[in-house]
Amino acid sequence: MIRDSVVSAIENMGVPHDILVDFPRLPADLVGLLVYGSRARGDAVADSDLDVLALVSTPRPSIYAGDVNVSFYTIEQLTSGIGTLFGAHLKRDSRVVWDPEGLLSGAIRAMGEVDTDRLLTRSRAMSELFTTPERDLPKYLPGLLREARYLLRSCLYAQAIAESRPCFSVRELADRNGDPDLSRLLASRQPGEPSARDLGECLARLRRVLGAFPESRNGSLEATIVNQWEEPGDLLSMSFLALGVTGQGTDYAEVEKILL
Repeated sequence: MIRDSVVSAIENMGVPHDILVDFPRLPADLVGLLVYGSRARGDAVADSDLDVLALVSTPRPSIYAGDVNVSFYTIEQLTSGIGTLFGAHLKRDSRVVWDPEGLLSGAIRAMGEVDTDRLLTRSRAMSELFTTPERDLPKYLPGLLREARYLLRSCLYAQAIAESRPCFSVRELADRNGDPDLSRLLASRQPGEPSARDLGECLARLRRVLGAFPESRNGSLEATIVNQWEEPGDLLSMSFLALGVTGQGTDYAEVEKILL
């Protein structure tokens, strides 16, 4: 019954019925649910996905059904988004669909402001993982490209916030920057196989934001995981992402792993 109510409410937002046909079953411990991204902002195009955040009491992996992406968060995981880009995105653009106890709405209101300087500093530190292509390519091209897209998107959003022009739309950022190819590079859906050319284009744009990347302290992605194993943090998490260990789907899907 909750699923039916949720689907009906989302359809009333203007989301096409043919997308909602694939809406998955919801767990019994569901506490609240919201829609974010282009479908919530109202600037979706025909092939835009439906991005959903479900508040639950027990951690579980994200699921993807057709054009519907559902990311599951506990209240503890969601609270870790306070002061982050992820939290700002939800606070600005999300639309709560189902929240009988008000827990989800309260968590979103508490997200606060983003420390953009800290975000860019962290991103620059993580960019060292791109400096050992002779060891990591082409074996880890898909993961490195996914990481490059994630960092570039995040840094461009942070720049927009720092300029007092917050924006979480890739298409709008492409227009602002006079860079039409940016929409293609950062689109959530990528046709065809990952390419070294796209990686190079993402990294060139990322360098324009962050400056030169710091040299790797470990020599390869695999060595970074070994050497950082006892010191969990951004570098270890991003190494797993680059190796493809964290799975596929939306870039904000695993809040407990990496949160900018």
